[in-house]
Amino acid sequence: MRIAELGKATVQAELTVRRQMAVRIGRQAAFLVIAGVFGLLAVLSGHALLWAFAVQVLKFSVLWAAVLVFAVDAVMALLFLLLGRRSIMTPAEIRARFERDHAINELRQAMALTAVTTAVAGPVGRQAGRAIWHIVRSVFGGKGRV
Repeated sequence: MRIAELGKATVQAELTVRRQMAVRIGRQAAFLVIAGVFGLLAVLSGHALLWAFAVQVLKFSVLWAAVLVFAVDAVMALLFLLLGRRSIMTPAEIRARFERDHAINELRQAMALTAVTTAVAGPVGRQAGRAIWHIVRSVFGGKGRV
């Protein structure tokens, strides 16, 4: 019965880990979508403002103003890409992963003990036990069957 309980605990821990991961990834995706919408609006406005600033104030030519806008876009895209790829585990997810790993280790140990017990108590174990008992009796002067 212990193996069934350990298996159940392992499955529960794995489900908790998956639930926490789904919440974290869902929240991350929602923030990325919202950031994308606002980013698109900001880029549209920012392009016009930056281009006008480069032409009017900095006295850039039309070509160099476009190059400046492109460079700023590339840097911002890289920055937001790095921020969007960042994924930090929550304490609940860390705790769930620890519980899952602990339950898996207990299940492995219980299954190994069950396998050894089955081998010793089963037909192979009984035959090996008879052979060992025969050797012990013959060593200590008992009547051994040959």
